[in-house]
Amino acid sequence: MVVVMARRGALALLLVALAAPAFAIVPGGGPAKTDCYAVWQVTTPDLAANRGKTGVDCHDGDPSCDIDGQVDGTCTLGVSICVAQPGLDRCTPNEVTSIKLSRRTAALGVTAPSLPATAPACGPATLVRIPLRSAHGRQRPSRPIRLAMTAKASVKPRTDADKLVLRCVPSVGGTGCPANPSGGASQLTLAIANEGTDLDNGWSGLSHNFPLVFGTELRMCLVTCDATTTPVCTENETATEQANGPTFGPPIPLFAAGVPTCLVNRFGSPKMTGGTADLATGAVSAMVNLRTDVFLASPTQVCPRCSGATIGATGTCDSGARQGQACRTEGTVRVGGAVGNPSYTLSPDCVPAGTPTGTLTIGLPLTTGTSTLSGPRPCGATMDDQCNGSGCNATCTGNACVSTTTAGECVDRKGGVSQLCCASDTTRPCFPTAGGGQIVRTGAAAVPVPPWPDAGYPKTESAVLTATFCEPATGSSNVDGVTGLPGPGALLGPVTATFSR
Repeated sequence: MVVVMARRGALALLLVALAAPAFAIVPGGGPAKTDCYAVWQVTTPDLAANRGKTGVDCHDGDPSCDIDGQVDGTCTLGVSICVAQPGLDRCTPNEVTSIKLSRRTAALGVTAPSLPATAPACGPATLVRIPLRSAHGRQRPSRPIRLAMTAKASVKPRTDADKLVLRCVPSVGGTGCPANPSGGASQLTLAIANEGTDLDNGWSGLSHNFPLVFGTELRMCLVTCDATTTPVCTENETATEQANGPTFGPPIPLFAAGVPTCLVNRFGSPKMTGGTADLATGAVSAMVNLRTDVFLASPTQVCPRCSGATIGATGTCDSGARQGQACRTEGTVRVGGAVGNPSYTLSPDCVPAGTPTGTLTIGLPLTTGTSTLSGPRPCGATMDDQCNGSGCNATCTGNACVSTTTAGECVDRKGGVSQLCCASDTTRPCFPTAGGGQIVRTGAAAVPVPPWPDAGYPKTESAVLTATFCEPATGSSNVDGVTGLPGPGALLGPVTATFSR
């Protein structure tokens, strides 16, 4: 699992996100022959009209449209204009020479892409905040926001007139998971803590000691546990599939041996299996299936950033495939070795442009218990370590221990916790698998508060998730040679665990 856990050695794998926005452009009405000249994009390219041909109703807090993802009485929608869009029936994209906006549309700050344009392009997103109304103590749908534009093309038919009607409607409620038929907790949310994390990839040691992305979330839908007699919940795998988005947290920026890399962790299918969670003890386990896309990047822009300054804040992507489009910051991380600003505010909405150098398929067996992987040379590795014959049993020093956590753990310059280093070089991290040794990572669980069977929800605990796992080769000599793949991986992830009903 090449990664950094959100919100997520030239690789590392990582954790979690909410159901990401559904996507589909809104043509805006008018003749079908001109619909593709100019279209509306609301939040993402996948959000379609759901109220007639030109209307978009957004439920407060629905992450498919409300970019802030919060049930807070206001919907925040990203609105942008896209031109020369392919794939619309009966319409052939032509050169768009001009776009005239209605007075209301221009007043909101909506702008067109650079014109004239002959290829698909989108203008920057404008964040439109729409408050719900209140009447007699109840929330009501907002007043409609009406937008309009007229696009002109260089060939006949020349004119495409488009409208868009936006409304914010009250939340439908719920936690994101369906109710538990047994009456117990219906959802477990795991959010990565801001210190004490560690992600180790491959046998070389050069891709060890990365931090996980603070704020990254993973959700598991629950059944079978009840209010008084059965504290052990099992995963509702079908519902979990819907509760998590397409990616496991935001992209993950990192450096391994000086190689800037941006990792995008997509869920495999199924996303998660065999999950269990104990309301009485806090113990958690689940298999998370991931596909990690590895993008080689620039040292000054390792991954695209979201301009939202803190977790939960909305903004626009500063680069990548969705530059200028709406985003919500879902994780933050400090990138050791980055040139310029090392602090990254990250969002699943802001992904790299181009094609990945390689993709890893990884099964991540998360547990609050103990996870082990035995040597020698586990996971098809060609070596156990690069300790040159000395033991992998020393306390780390130098760049592998530039500071300590509040618990006194060594923190690497890269930002993750150091485990073990070579006896012959205490600045080089390693896995102790030579001679049949084991990689051991020990998790922790705590009794959720208020303790079961107290009827109070949410119940929360501070826990530590861990996993040891195998990482295949990516097919990229740069990545595989630096990291030591195929080979073992390990992670340690302190989390806040929240049980909701």
